[in-house]
Amino acid sequence: MKNSNSEIKAKGKEEKKMKITTIAKISVYAATLGFAFMLPATAHAQSDMAPDEYPFSATEVAIAQPVQTATTNQAKADFEGKVSLPYAVKCGSKNLEPGQYSLSVKSEGTSQVVTINGGGQNMNMPVREVSTHRVTSPSALLVRKSGEGRKLEAVYVDGLKATLYLEASTSEGQARIERLPIS
Repeated sequence: MKNSNSEIKAKGKEEKKMKITTIAKISVYAATLGFAFMLPATAHAQSDMAPDEYPFSATEVAIAQPVQTATTNQAKADFEGKVSLPYAVKCGSKNLEPGQYSLSVKSEGTSQVVTINGGGQNMNMPVREVSTHRVTSPSALLVRKSGEGRKLEAVYVDGLKATLYLEASTSEGQARIERLPIS
């Protein structure tokens, strides 16, 4: 009987040891899992949630875009005015001769377009808007004067509180800016 009693005690100690190791393993596993849940989720910069293009799509359909013509009745301009050029001014690839010109600024989606009409020419130029928070000054054409002549640099519109720079504008070192008022 003594043997069976000692065997029962040995088995009891062994079972107790197994229970303690099982509890210790479960505790370590739960602590690791709890710590993992506290870590931030990884994020990937500039990934699209719903991309417009899928690289595996085989069919592409071109949708015809409506053609917009430059008419004064098409859309109301954000700004309209007249300017008198006392001298020739280079504007993009064209030269504007001295004379009276009409000027308008229209929004087309998220961008803006400056249109200059007069002297037998019609020019549409995309512009880059830079908001200004300075004291009110009258609307004006900003003309850069350099050794090569005069070049249209930007249009300041008081009503929009913005300077509209031509896309092709580059800043040159030593040049003077002249303001031609727009009425």
